[in-house]
This record gives sequence, C-alpha cells and structure tokens, in this order.
Amino acid sequence: MDENFLADRREQLRLRLRQLILLRETGPKNPAWHTARMNLIWRTHDELMRASEEADVEEQSIENRTSR
Repeated sequence: MDENFLADRREQLRLRLRQLILLRETGPKNPAWHTARMNLIWRTHDELMRASEEADVEEQSIENRTSR
C-alpha cells in the first residue's frame, strides 16, 4: 500500500479516537447523543479491525517477497 495512504488513514483514526474521547467528556448526555456516540464507536472499531487486517496482509506480502 501507498505510504501516504497509510499515514492518512492513521491520522484519520487518531482524529476519530480524539473525537470519541471529547464526546465522552463534553456531550449533552441525552439518548440521541449516546446513540450517535455508540455509532461512532462501532464505526471506529470496524475501521481499526480493517486496518489491522490490512496491516497483517501487507506484512505477509513483505515476508513473502523477502523470502524469495
């Protein structure tokens, strides 16, 4: 994968995690707010899982290229 793409993705995830922390600290604490926060948590969770899987695939690809 392109290094710029990976760097952008990492930065996007950092910003989303920071947003989650701020939501926890500053939100209005009503049901709609909790629903929006939970949706953001699950989207972030899914994105982290995808990033982890892609990193594993990339690592395996590098290992395969270097072992030839």
